[in-house]
Amino acid sequence: MGEAYNASIFGLIVSGDVGDYTIYTDRFGKKVTFPKSPPKEPPTQLQVDLRARFKAAQQNYMALSDGDKADWEAMVCKVSLCMTGQNLFISVSMRRSYGVLDTIMKQSGISVTPPPPV
Repeated sequence: MGEAYNASIFGLIVSGDVGDYTIYTDRFGKKVTFPKSPPKEPPTQLQVDLRARFKAAQQNYMALSDGDKADWEAMVCKVSLCMTGQNLFISVSMRRSYGVLDTIMKQSGISVTPPPPV
């Protein structure tokens, strides 16, 4: 029986833009590397706005105390979500999905301060 192939370099899994290259793993487990190509057109206003909202949500998360961050992480672990507390915080903030957050808090028994909408 063969081993599962986990493409890595020096034991690290590499993916995305790394230096001047873009790297990803194809469906056969082979690493694909090619020179990073610049965008052909400038970002649209919608892209600029979305990136600004994401940055604001990230800054709000980073402003939390270590205890608050730990509560968000514990909450997602308790309900077995496939994301981090930071991911949930940003998602709730950007989507304004406070009903989802209420449900997760009830299921986990952990209460957190809802993030501000961005």
